[in-house]
Amino acid sequence: METKSKRQPEEATPQSFKTYKRRFWILGIFSFLAFFQCLQWNLWGPLSESVDFAFDGFGSGTVAMIANWGTIMYLLFAYHTVRIMDKKGTRVAVLIIAVSVTVGTVLRAGALLINSDILFKVMCHIGAIVNGAVGPIVMISPPVIAAVWFPPNERTTATGCGQLINVLGNAGSYLQPLIVRSPTHATKEEIRSDIARLLYIYVGVSVVVLVSIALYFPAKPPTPPSVSSTKERIDVMGSATTLVRNSDFRLTVISMVFCVSVPAAWYTVLNFSLEEIEIGQDEAMGIGFLAVLCSTIFGILITRITDMLYGHLKVSLIILMSFDIAFFYWFFLLTWGCIEVTQWQVYVSIISGMSLNAATIPLFTELAVEFAYPCSELVVAAFFTFGMNVLGTVFLFLFMIPNIGYDWVTYALLATGSTSILLLVFVEENYRRTNVDKQACEKGQ
Repeated sequence: METKSKRQPEEATPQSFKTYKRRFWILGIFSFLAFFQCLQWNLWGPLSESVDFAFDGFGSGTVAMIANWGTIMYLLFAYHTVRIMDKKGTRVAVLIIAVSVTVGTVLRAGALLINSDILFKVMCHIGAIVNGAVGPIVMISPPVIAAVWFPPNERTTATGCGQLINVLGNAGSYLQPLIVRSPTHATKEEIRSDIARLLYIYVGVSVVVLVSIALYFPAKPPTPPSVSSTKERIDVMGSATTLVRNSDFRLTVISMVFCVSVPAAWYTVLNFSLEEIEIGQDEAMGIGFLAVLCSTIFGILITRITDMLYGHLKVSLIILMSFDIAFFYWFFLLTWGCIEVTQWQVYVSIISGMSLNAATIPLFTELAVEFAYPCSELVVAAFFTFGMNVLGTVFLFLFMIPNIGYDWVTYALLATGSTSILLLVFVEENYRRTNVDKQACEKGQ
């Protein structure tokens, strides 16, 4: 493990720990890569009208299935990626992400050189599979990077940046209609040309990121940043066995899965829910972009406050989730015609609900890591991201059912959110990792 050290915490001295400015480069380049990988995952959702018009066979089922490859690949590769990170470290794991994302962009762009709608569709599926295969590394890396590179008073913020900037990729995808015109403003050939230009840009970006990471992305700092980061972690199988028996950890993970997975998957198919209330692709672009942008900003703000006022994770989560459900209920009333649909209500209900929901992700992560210490952060992240992808896969598969419509989506948002709060009520807080660092400070280490 990268967090291993030959010296145990009780042997440490003040000179044993140090933070480096390069930690911001590590977090920054990883966060951008995570952002870009998420953008590729949600590539076609915001362009659903345009791609369906320009290429035969791109209906809602195809768009949902291409997005669903990300969750399916997570389920298939989660264990293997945990082993890779455990054995090879974050440098090798992050390089694998960069290579896979680059291959996915090249496959899609290369298919356009041959004028075949079938080939293009096949390459889009393959590109999504390649991109989705590294999804587990993207999702489990933030708490590991935070533990290895950042001091205790910055760990929640670092975890939140890695996770929430990944989600910000959805906002980036909703800016794509600025390059790709809608069917109401362009011909089929013009839209195909717009899509080609967009995909070629993505190839260039992915290559630049890959080269940057290859040039400099060390696995760990020369000197660890805190006492808890020097503690040797339990191995992968030992961590998994220990955590399965921890009831507070189980409840926390299940609560997070119910809270986050359905809204996260909903991002990729938000257009279809908005179509039900007569909001088209161009308007959905603004809603989707602002929702994710505000989610990222608000989420990082919450993580910084949490770092400064640490010790109230459970109460903070329950408050955030309660307001989250309230805003989703507002959207529920709009979609079911209980109140008149107006633009400002759609914007406020979706953006507020998504922002509150996203802010829970790093807080859930930190609470789970606290329960699990000294079990591996890799295994902790693997548990909740695996669960999120299981439920997200089920959610997206429902769109494949003929004539199912989209009204059921709001029911799913409310049901999963309510279940999450109920489960979290029974959790008893225990800050094991933080207590180790506090005890070290009290002893003058």
